Amino acid sequence: MRVLITGANRGLGLCLTDLCLEHGHEVWACCRQGSHDEALKTLEEKAQGRLHILPMDVTSEDSVRQARDEYISCQTGKAEETPYLDCVINNAGVLLETKYDLSDPIVNLDIPMLRRTLEVNTVGPAIVLKYFMPLVYTSAAPCILNITSEAGHLKTGLYTYLAYGVSKHGANMYTQKIRNYLAMSDEHQNVRIFMIHPGRMNTEMGKENAQIEPEEAAAGIIDIMEGKTDPKMDIPFVNYRGEPMPY
Repeated sequence: MRVLITGANRGLGLCLTDLCLEHGHEVWACCRQGSHDEALKTLEEKAQGRLHILPMDVTSEDSVRQARDEYISCQTGKAEETPYLDCVINNAGVLLETKYDLSDPIVNLDIPMLRRTLEVNTVGPAIVLKYFMPLVYTSAAPCILNITSEAGHLKTGLYTYLAYGVSKHGANMYTQKIRNYLAMSDEHQNVRIFMIHPGRMNTEMGKENAQIEPEEAAAGIIDIMEGKTDPKMDIPFVNYRGEPMPY
């Protein structure tokens, strides 16, 4: 499979990249220009041409468009007439609230932080799919995996991170809306699409509440991508094991 992964330079994204390569897939690993991508470059040296590092800022249409154009240029001259992409894993995300006063998230809400969180976690996946979905449509087995979070649910009696939770609920709603469109489309009903809670992982973002290592989450997510785990549900919000999540 040809797989594009955003936020691929660390944490879950790096584990997904590594495991995809181990399974024999060709990977386009996306991260911001100048971000810490030394680990990616190490993987690139061992990947024998199956790993391509793409500079991408998911909040910038220009950046995503340029990454799309570079992806297409990589396919030029290959046997197939039409470039294709089998899977997009929208993994790039931020959790910024740990740096702010959370004593009253209404009164003390930092609005620039809220906007940045929404730009990365909610708008970012929409920008990526705006430019890469035409390539996914040409795949024989198209798949979209949007990494969201249990923080996006509407359950009562639980408060964690207002901006992050709002952004992930927005990402879930976006995923469901495009899932509904694809399901009703005569041409694109074959696109498998999921919003996935990867678990509370021991990464830079989630180490405060970690329950699992990112390698475990990555293995489950790749099983979903490859169809080894294939949840079939009207609202495809699942955890990394493919089990339904409350929404």
